[in-house]
Amino acid sequence: MAYPDGVLRRGEHVLAHRRPHWRMLVVPALVPPAAVFVAALLAGLADAVPSATTRTAVRLALVLLAVVAVVWLAVLPLVRWRFTHLVVTDRRVLVREGVLTRESVDVAGATITGVRTRSSGLERLLGAGTLVVATAGTEEPWEFAGLGDVEALASLVEGVADERGGLDRAAVAPAVAEDPDDPEDAEEDARDDWGSWDDDPDEEPESGPVRRGRWRRRRDRRAGAARTSR
Repeated sequence: MAYPDGVLRRGEHVLAHRRPHWRMLVVPALVPPAAVFVAALLAGLADAVPSATTRTAVRLALVLLAVVAVVWLAVLPLVRWRFTHLVVTDRRVLVREGVLTRESVDVAGATITGVRTRSSGLERLLGAGTLVVATAGTEEPWEFAGLGDVEALASLVEGVADERGGLDRAAVAPAVAEDPDDPEDAEEDARDDWGSWDDDPDEEPESGPVRRGRWRRRRDRRAGAARTSR
């Protein structure tokens, strides 16, 4: 069964299925004629070699080098392009690449906390770019480079994250940063690290709001990262 039909769950629908932008094939398309031209030119220069055996060996070496260059710089990139997929469904983002050794990425929409794009000047002219997807529980975002119509694709991924509740994680307002010179913050840090110095261990705690410690506040600030605009 063709990808991604074989990995879809019951009731899951494909919204977009992309391969890398066609610009990835420009260099591989230019390699074969360039390799033939260079090999023919050097073979013509080999006529100056006096020995016929040496001329034949040189020409065979040039042909071999031309074939290796075509396979390495043209055929392999084409095969990698053909077997690289980015799929957006109504539940998640799927990425698979590789021929013999395959690498797969599965990003659930409920974990996506931010979506943005990045494009160079040339990529903007070609309508290509890099899709950057931030997820909960990971420090570094996922980056998928060389995608065509990346702005529309980013909007699609953002919609899936919004429907699945992933963007709700980023909607939490970050806690106020602590001021190291503030006496109240310094006192709070001391209480967090060593406990209250005037509390009786046998005394029942008073009712009322509990002050959050420094570690908890910093953790909440990381978990509540603001939603990133494209």
